[in-house]
Amino acid sequence: MDSNERRYRLLQLLNSAKLPLKGNELAKEFSVSRQVIVQDIAIIRASGSEIIATPQGYIVYNKNKSINKQIKCKNHKDYNEIYDELKIIIDRGGIVENVIVEHPIYGQIKAILNISTNIDLDNFINKIKNDGFKQLSLLTTYNHIHTIQTSNEEVMDAILNELKKKDILS
Repeated sequence: MDSNERRYRLLQLLNSAKLPLKGNELAKEFSVSRQVIVQDIAIIRASGSEIIATPQGYIVYNKNKSINKQIKCKNHKDYNEIYDELKIIIDRGGIVENVIVEHPIYGQIKAILNISTNIDLDNFINKIKNDGFKQLSLLTTYNHIHTIQTSNEEVMDAILNELKKKDILS
């Protein structure tokens, strides 16, 4: 298989995937190195496909299939508050795409999260606890923003109502 055919098949695979696909898994699938996959992804992106690298793997971003909204949340005091906030979103069918903070010097700082399941959430919380990472919102005393993705407006409304009830939104 030549490189153009591999890229075509790679894009087909990403478009049909229900879950993110890891670079090393794709490399095995196509019998190439992970670096070749990274280069192929860059070339596919340059041709106009919106492929996003997340901690869980590569996904194709499709704006037309979902409702996206940015929500402003109060900063957390501890890991339990982070967990509670994200759990409300995923338990009601949302995906936490990212977290954004406004830094007084550096401007907007964004980190891709792509948390959509309890397993994703547990892995995220364990990683920040065990690796000693600080939450991005500690960089500023201001609020933080999440981009939330849902399948429809009703799901989005349910998430927002619960976040309001728990006094998480700012």
